[in-house]
Amino acid sequence: MSSTQANYYGKLAFVGTGEAALGGDRVRTAQDLAVEASLAAMADAGLSPRDIDGVITASPSGDPHFVFSSLVTEALNIPARINTTLQNAGASPCMGVLYAARAIAAGEAHTVLVCESDSRAARFKGDKIQALRAARPWTDDWEDPYGLTVPGKYALIAQRWMHRHGGSAEDLAAVAVAARAHAGRQATAPKRDPLSIEAVLASPMIASPLRVLDCCPVTDWGGAMILTTLERARDLRKTPVRLLGGGEGHAPYHMHETDELPSAATRQSAEAAFGIAGVKPADIDTAQVFDAFTIAALVAMEELGFCAPGEGGRLFAEGHTALGGSIPTNTSGGMMTWGNAHIIVLPEAIRQVRGEAGVNQVPNAELALAHGIGGPMSLSCTLILGR
Repeated sequence: MSSTQANYYGKLAFVGTGEAALGGDRVRTAQDLAVEASLAAMADAGLSPRDIDGVITASPSGDPHFVFSSLVTEALNIPARINTTLQNAGASPCMGVLYAARAIAAGEAHTVLVCESDSRAARFKGDKIQALRAARPWTDDWEDPYGLTVPGKYALIAQRWMHRHGGSAEDLAAVAVAARAHAGRQATAPKRDPLSIEAVLASPMIASPLRVLDCCPVTDWGGAMILTTLERARDLRKTPVRLLGGGEGHAPYHMHETDELPSAATRQSAEAAFGIAGVKPADIDTAQVFDAFTIAALVAMEELGFCAPGEGGRLFAEGHTALGGSIPTNTSGGMMTWGNAHIIVLPEAIRQVRGEAGVNQVPNAELALAHGIGGPMSLSCTLILGR
């Protein structure tokens, strides 16, 4: 741990979180969703746009914009001293928090809004995989032009995991079943019907071994949170949730350049975050991890240190990730329930530490882990939050 890291981790806090209200077939822009979520986060904190001086957004892909953070900043009339958009896919929200923390520690801003939004559901009709490909111009010479989709890349990771550890499709399905159990207790969850291993295995194949129910839905979303100094946070509306540690890990984006599947990116980010926070996986009360695909969550739990390699399927199947289990995971229902809203890990982690997670509250949750992945597990960010 560097002296700089030691100086600011534990001295920064989340003070507001918010999400856009979703539903129906009405097409809403990514900017609309970001503004709504951001205003909700400000209301949660008791702040106005003029109290914020930094904005970091993720770059939307379904509803792409140049300088997206500038559009959000302009719409909210925020007097931003820092203002940038990240294009790190599912790792962007968590990495946005890391970069916000560094900016605050450097004195470049004192209160930073981090948000992510996209408009996909109503725009992408029919074959959503091909619609997403059409919305994003590929420059890759060797993989994407030949039809290797994002589900296909995660399917290769799943095939490798199954070959190495003797895993099965049932192991993958257990992740989806566990997520649906959390979702089923929430009145507003879009996917609430009970789900079984048999139902997952009976769903249509997307990219072997991943089936429809091994993949998250394609949805609209908008989420935001606000980070500031702990000193300032103590004067605001809600109990501060401290940022105790964070780390990022990077590996090649192209699978043909990766030494192993999955890459070491998640493990690298976890080791950095745990080292800075001074805690171990066994100390974490709840984990909110990237689960756009069942294999992503399964492998993440192994790489984050919550179980041994090859044991991820058993972790989910035996109830260890359920409420009352050793590590309640994706307690909101995760992306498997709410769709490809990468930012979902952060509002839920904050709610859990605040004790505001409602029917899915983990009793006495003091430490939460939030985790994001970009590309085919090629970059990763891990954050540790605490009271």
